[in-house]
Amino acid sequence: MLKKIVLAAIALSALFGLWFCSQQNYVQLKEFTKYYGDCTYQQADFSMIGPEDAVFYDENTLIGCHSNLLKIYIGIPLNEIENGGCYAVTGIASQNLQIQKLELIGYPKELDFYPHGQYIIENTYYVCNHGYEKSDGDRIDVFDVVKSQNNTIYLQFKYFTHLGPRFTGDANDLVVLNNQRFLVTDWYPIAFPLEGPSHLTNLEKIKIQTFQALKIRGSHLWDCQFKINQLAECEIVEGSDGVMVNGVAFDQKETILTSDTIGQKLRSFKIQGDGSLKLHQVIDTRLAADNINFDKVRNQFLVAGTLNSEKDSQVLAKNMTASIELIQNNPGNQSLVTYWAGVDIVKLEEQTNQLITEELFTAEKANVIVAGGLVSHSGDFLFLTSYGDKSISVCKKQN
Repeated sequence: MLKKIVLAAIALSALFGLWFCSQQNYVQLKEFTKYYGDCTYQQADFSMIGPEDAVFYDENTLIGCHSNLLKIYIGIPLNEIENGGCYAVTGIASQNLQIQKLELIGYPKELDFYPHGQYIIENTYYVCNHGYEKSDGDRIDVFDVVKSQNNTIYLQFKYFTHLGPRFTGDANDLVVLNNQRFLVTDWYPIAFPLEGPSHLTNLEKIKIQTFQALKIRGSHLWDCQFKINQLAECEIVEGSDGVMVNGVAFDQKETILTSDTIGQKLRSFKIQGDGSLKLHQVIDTRLAADNINFDKVRNQFLVAGTLNSEKDSQVLAKNMTASIELIQNNPGNQSLVTYWAGVDIVKLEEQTNQLITEELFTAEKANVIVAGGLVSHSGDFLFLTSYGDKSISVCKKQN
């Protein structure tokens, strides 16, 4: 009986703040689609379940990777999970959206590829990869983005940096400050077994559940030095601890912003003259915030996350397996389940030199377990990435 209770607890724990996060002070949720609405899935002729993160390559192209992280973290063995991959959405500027699968050229075929957070600088694309046993833990894989003469895009593998024993299945998101330095979040208080989350011991499951249920701040942002094809050197950023430190973004100047999904906090850091990071501000958020993207065109952060009501969460939790299959095998172009998604703007108020938040989008059936929000250069589209859905969603600008 104890084993069954513990297993049930960890299944909930793995998705707390993502699948089952309810607002502590429940209020009636209302849609806010003044700026973006009419959200539909971007249909693909290949499986792209779990398109958790994405970045703009240019104003016409969005690049992202996908992996069925949802099934991994509820404890399905890795040998039953298909390797992830990457994709590109093109035709954004012309409003003629097309999606293509990106080949990974030169990536070792003997290794697993379960991508999570991503970052791009010009043509260099950085990916957090949960390599598990075959890679001896998590690593940052680095690719060149290559566009052929016929506009086919592919990713050319360059090198990796290993993250060490603290990171196995928990390296979530990253920011690359330069070719020697990057920041990475660990969204769980412990590393997972090399064999995957399905091999957690009962004690490890109880520890994770305890940290999350009691909101113990055992997750962090790490400051790391690249070591090509070797072990990176990393240390915890002071003041970065949270319950589930998840997304991280950089304004290309001096501000780093992180999200704490379960703690429902945003933390901003300022890069000091000596390069160190200093905690500047802690902001409450209505969201179980996941990814953060910096919108260079409008000079603002975009924070996405779920805000399910308790009732909606209970319906989904009642039959988890059936819910997952309904979501990931949905043949249509719109969500079949109620799953509230939100995107907020976070921008600098010059008078106070403080970051303030503003609601951009809220909808109940736009995307399941929304992970990120990205607005196209023109402002015509809001792209929603997802931790567990069948594809990304595209929402249109409203007149």
